[in-house]
Amino acid sequence: MIYETLTIDTREKIAYITLNRPERLNSFDMKLGEELYQVLQDISKDKDVRAVVIKGTGMGFCGGGDVKEMYVAEDKSKFLRELTKAIHRCVIEMRTMEKPVIAAVNGYAFGAGLSLALACDIIVAVKDAKLGTAFIGIGLAPGCGTQFFTKLVGYQKACEYILTSKTFTAEKAKELGLVNKVVSSKELDEVVEGYASKFRKLPPIAVGKAKMLINKSMENDMITHLELESKTAALSAGTEDFEEGVTAFVEKRKPVFKGK
Repeated sequence: MIYETLTIDTREKIAYITLNRPERLNSFDMKLGEELYQVLQDISKDKDVRAVVIKGTGMGFCGGGDVKEMYVAEDKSKFLRELTKAIHRCVIEMRTMEKPVIAAVNGYAFGAGLSLALACDIIVAVKDAKLGTAFIGIGLAPGCGTQFFTKLVGYQKACEYILTSKTFTAEKAKELGLVNKVVSSKELDEVVEGYASKFRKLPPIAVGKAKMLINKSMENDMITHLELESKTAALSAGTEDFEEGVTAFVEKRKPVFKGK
């Protein structure tokens, strides 16, 4: 299928999504929100896909919501309500799909663009990337991302960066715990591919359940979470991958996981 605002390429069990509105720093309009959500839904259901990589074309990863569309909207409140809901659907799909999602932050990531990156499970950013929550700078209350940001950096730091609309570097993002690795532009694809290649070989069911458990751990109490871990471990023990894993361990060889 041909999309207007992004490209999708699946190679060797990895789905590569490239946001493709370079003239707008790949900012979200309604069309991008709709198309990205559709692609994410399709990937989530595809058992052959083991991980996802999201990147942007040109100088931006994602510049946030399309400010020019906000400017021309007759009913700005209605437009922002619809746009944020479209972005939220994408974020929810990314966090709830039981596949790792890797952000290759190749440039600017502002507002909803930063939120999109923070919804990913692993983030690699280029040294020249600039990031920020941005909303306050245009007189807008944040439409997404405050929960992710605050949980990662803490209350006071969240206030400092969100309330003042502070722009920061990729190195600062790493220091704050927002980014896993900072690399040069030339290294970005290679480093991202290094992460992706791991997921080609790891057991996808166990990886997916582990991602689910990590997300649930941020909202569950200890006793509830321990019970969920027990049930999830028991469920995964019934897979062919677990049988292969323990057999390979005993036989002192590398396992070959099939996602069954």
